[in-house]
Amino acid sequence: MKISTFKDDFFGLDVFAKRLESFIAVERQYVDGGLVIGLSSKFGSGKTTFLQMWKSSFEQKSDKENEKKEEDTAKKETTLAVLLNAWESDYYGDPLFAIISALVDTINKQPKISARGIVNAAKDVGFFTTVIGGQVLNKFTGVDVIEATESVEKSKKERENIMLLTSDTFSMYKDRKKAMVSLKQAILKFIEKNHIMVLFLVDELDRCRPDYAIAYLETIKHMFDIPGTVFLLASDRQHLENSAKTAFGAKLDFDEYYRKFVHREVSLPDISDSGYKKIASTYVSYYIEGSGNRYSRISTEQTKSIADLVGGLHLTPRQIQEIFRTLGHVFETTEDNKAGLLENWAVGTIILAIMKIAKPRFYSLLGSQQLPPKEALEFFMEHLKDYHAEWLFKVCLTGGGLKIEKTETDVSIMRNVGLAREDEGDTQVKQHLGRYYLGWGNYRGSSYDENSSFRRIFGKIEQLDQWS
Repeated sequence: MKISTFKDDFFGLDVFAKRLESFIAVERQYVDGGLVIGLSSKFGSGKTTFLQMWKSSFEQKSDKENEKKEEDTAKKETTLAVLLNAWESDYYGDPLFAIISALVDTINKQPKISARGIVNAAKDVGFFTTVIGGQVLNKFTGVDVIEATESVEKSKKERENIMLLTSDTFSMYKDRKKAMVSLKQAILKFIEKNHIMVLFLVDELDRCRPDYAIAYLETIKHMFDIPGTVFLLASDRQHLENSAKTAFGAKLDFDEYYRKFVHREVSLPDISDSGYKKIASTYVSYYIEGSGNRYSRISTEQTKSIADLVGGLHLTPRQIQEIFRTLGHVFETTEDNKAGLLENWAVGTIILAIMKIAKPRFYSLLGSQQLPPKEALEFFMEHLKDYHAEWLFKVCLTGGGLKIEKTETDVSIMRNVGLAREDEGDTQVKQHLGRYYLGWGNYRGSSYDENSSFRRIFGKIEQLDQWS
């Protein structure tokens, strides 16, 4: 399920985006050159999705502004959002050409503006870089290095010129430096001529090789200190710090080092309880109840309880999506089998899928009938409201997921954990658990089984099996 616009957003990040836009509009006036902002949030927190949604919002604004420009002669500054995945360009070896390539590609998709000046200037930089020994992106420059070399071999004059050029290393350095200045001037000229702010949205910098991540930061600082450019670096700060310390040593003061490159650090807002419920409920509908080939007997109230558990565990969007991808596979069935699962088989599968990602130890114990009853109830009570905690506990108990000694019964367990009233007799407690047994298709009224329901669910998840 792809989320690419704020219209599909579960977390209200459009509000955060507007605050960020207002901050950029003011703050860029108080820095020399370009503004650099660090968006620091942990892996899986939704940084990539936020960048994609934000870029889409700028594209929508640009389309509307282009329509207005036909009638309005006054030129207003527009934002050109350039999305880059730093990790995808890691193997290129030179961050400069990865950034310029993305910029040119984005410009070429816009009407009535041209990247020709930037391309020509960058080709000069690329030529000198190639001769010195660096790598030039064929995608960007349009120059095939092998083909260019063969062409030089065919022309003695050109070969002699190249040899003459490379024989003077100092001159070569000066010429390359001059070409770099020309490239910066070409970018600035493009910005001023077209009344554009270029917003570079850099993702996955923390996944890059340490040397490449550092080179990326250095390139931004030295090559893009240009008025009218803004960089937003989305990364897990801790991983970026690890990269820097790998490159410069464990004693590096990362806070001071990072401050050389970044003017301000911000983080994505925490997901609200309503946001967790919305994404979990939507995923239940999308991966399990909908799509025409996945079915289960999950009531609205039970869906809400599962959403509460996901929210109570404060999982990241990536973790939630991984959970429901697992569920989507396990629940997948055919049109002929649309009757679906018994209620508790579906709920038990969801519980284990959540625990596999959120609490691996809990998952293993529950799947092997080794989870102590008191620990299970305390866990659910900590992360859920009382009613939902008791409900999930009873699902785990009657499905054979809890550790029960030979001398114990479900009734004695209910009494030991405090879920049976003092005035209730054993028969009443057993009758109360009756609907939970039936939810498993268990008419014997006993949860102890060497091949318990939770063991079977555990096996399906571990072995990529599906309900038939």
